[in-house]
Amino acid sequence: MRIYTIVYITRLIVIQKMTEEFKYRPPIKYFFVGLGGLVLFSLFGLGVIKGEKIWFSIIVGLFSLMGLGMGISFLTIFFRKLNVGKLKLGTDFIEIPGRWKGRIKLNFNDIIDIGEFDTYDNVIEIESRQGIHLIERNWMKQNEFDIVKKRLREYWIKK
Repeated sequence: MRIYTIVYITRLIVIQKMTEEFKYRPPIKYFFVGLGGLVLFSLFGLGVIKGEKIWFSIIVGLFSLMGLGMGISFLTIFFRKLNVGKLKLGTDFIEIPGRWKGRIKLNFNDIIDIGEFDTYDNVIEIESRQGIHLIERNWMKQNEFDIVKKRLREYWIKK
């Protein structure tokens, strides 16, 4: 009984060491863009109230509503995805916290294609049997993103 417990515990420790976890959260600029949208809403809202011409009030009112929409949408994205979880990278799987959906666990065997390694916006696109999934650089630290990119590239070369 005691030997089985030790073997089980050592296997658990080995499995835990093989899985790397990386912070995956929205960039802080989403928060500031959302606040900027709310500021635009209030500034243009004052223009609607103070506007003497009706056509000027309508145009400024539309800009005000666009600022409100932008502010609410970016703040919603930021706060809903603030604690989305960590990106986990194991020896044979990757678990991606979903930006729009829930968490997705992909076995490396299920991956059909990995694309766009070096693009201007630094997005890794993983096509699998479950659909297309994105890992965005601006949601991670640069060195952690490079580690994930390197591991996926190594897997893809072996395949």
